[in-house]
Amino acid sequence: MIKKVILLLFGAAVPFMSVSQTADSLFSVEINAMAMPSKAKIYLLYQQDGKKIVDSAVRHNGLVVFKGKIGGPLNATLLRDTTAIGFSGLLKKRNEKQDVLRMYIYPGKVMLKTSRLIANAEFIGKGINSDYLKVEQMLKPVVEQRAEVGNLMARANQKDIAGLNKKLDSLNAVKKSLERQFILENPDSFIALSTLQDYAGISPDVTVVRSLFDKLSARLRNMSAGKEFQKFLSDQTALNPGSRAPIFTQPDTAGKSVSLASFKGKYVLIDFWASWCGPCRETNPELVKIYNEFKGRNFTILGVSLDDADRKDAWLKAIKEDGLKWTQVSDLKHWENEVAKLYSIRKIPQSFLVDPEGIIITRDLETAELMEKLKQVLPVK
Repeated sequence: MIKKVILLLFGAAVPFMSVSQTADSLFSVEINAMAMPSKAKIYLLYQQDGKKIVDSAVRHNGLVVFKGKIGGPLNATLLRDTTAIGFSGLLKKRNEKQDVLRMYIYPGKVMLKTSRLIANAEFIGKGINSDYLKVEQMLKPVVEQRAEVGNLMARANQKDIAGLNKKLDSLNAVKKSLERQFILENPDSFIALSTLQDYAGISPDVTVVRSLFDKLSARLRNMSAGKEFQKFLSDQTALNPGSRAPIFTQPDTAGKSVSLASFKGKYVLIDFWASWCGPCRETNPELVKIYNEFKGRNFTILGVSLDDADRKDAWLKAIKEDGLKWTQVSDLKHWENEVAKLYSIRKIPQSFLVDPEGIIITRDLETAELMEKLKQVLPVK
């Protein structure tokens, strides 16, 4: 078995549910793979303490087995390679269809049985993964319809956008209703907690979400993941428009310390992103347009990257390739970035627009909405 730490799990812009590692426990994943080609290599991917881990194993006596230590349930991915191109080769083909299975690992044993494809594996026994698959199947029709609407919006003309947005809002309401139903019917399931995190989103209605959180079992609420979610909810009040933006200092690309306080007197967009984040990179051209239009009108952008030390070159390359002329900072700790934790960042891209006095005006606007907001607060002289 070979284990290594990597920086990229197919460019995800959403962190896996994190777990504070206070007392690591043994976990194992045991796959009955008799029907799988003998030369197939299986990779197990997961994130722990801000680091992305890749473990690999091949079949032995009909089984593929992984073992390790974790502090609690974690999202994981099983990925099959039958072409001997290795993990780096699979990464290069990440835009192609892969034989993958999303799942959870947790202290104890996870058992699966599979045919030739890892994607068709079945979990043996009940537990976290059976609940996870139940939610996935329940939400699948809505998720597929949302994807269809998204594709239509990418090609739609302006007059059709309003109708598609209305359809999307309707689908989002259905998704939330289904998630709420699962949470209320399964208050002691770990998947109810992870489902609540998705239900909450990045800017939750704290009153509604806290009411659902309080209906979870005491066991879930007192888990490290539960306590972290409680902190996220508490942080939202302090990060709402009208609140003072938390001050921070981090090194820029040259290693020089930069403080948010040094931008006092300007409108500042604090932009959380990363070189490996596809949605962030797609947004950057629009941010460049916004920066160029308003940079002479008391406005700037301060980028905070969730890259890490081993990928510093990729961070610098992305800044150059995307033409990001504004200040960039990072402690290069990936999802453990201290500013990201200070601002309770759970997904990227995310942003906060701060006024010259350091007060949050608004947050998480789409680039078109941000453009309109800046036109309001920064009128042409």
